[in-house]
Amino acid sequence: MMARAGRRVPFSFVDVTVHTLTTWALASILVSAYWVVEFTANGSGGDYLGAFITASILAVFVFTWFGSPLAWLTGRALRSVTARWVHVAVFWALGALASVPVMWLMIPWTGLDGEPHLGPRIVGAAALCGAFAAAGRALAFTARARRERRPPRPADPEDVLLDAQESGR
Repeated sequence: MMARAGRRVPFSFVDVTVHTLTTWALASILVSAYWVVEFTANGSGGDYLGAFITASILAVFVFTWFGSPLAWLTGRALRSVTARWVHVAVFWALGALASVPVMWLMIPWTGLDGEPHLGPRIVGAAALCGAFAAAGRALAFTARARRERRPPRPADPEDVLLDAQESGR
């Protein structure tokens, strides 16, 4: 799907923020589900479930915001490309590749000890993280289109009144 002529590719601070928050929210849901399954499967440690979920969501928040400059640079590199699917595919790949080293750091706290560094579970989780980054980029396009369709807001209500009085003369 191509962006319409005259429409800008999502690149501003607001666009990167929308992308980053969407990615963080989706990853937080996954991490929360992971810990619920992990604690339920083991049948122990339920007292710490809330603490693990909270700590994991905060860690995902930090990692996601550390990655936002990379998203900004990637968006900057792609700003002349108007095809949405290219942006979504590139951000999927970027999210998948960037998540692998983070998951390697997290191996001691998960049930992945002893699994190869590029085992099927790591690759699957990386693909899922890439999907979150791609969803964030797709949502940034949607949010940008919505903002561009809105009529401009007047800077000051008094200016609107004065403009209306002047045009009425």
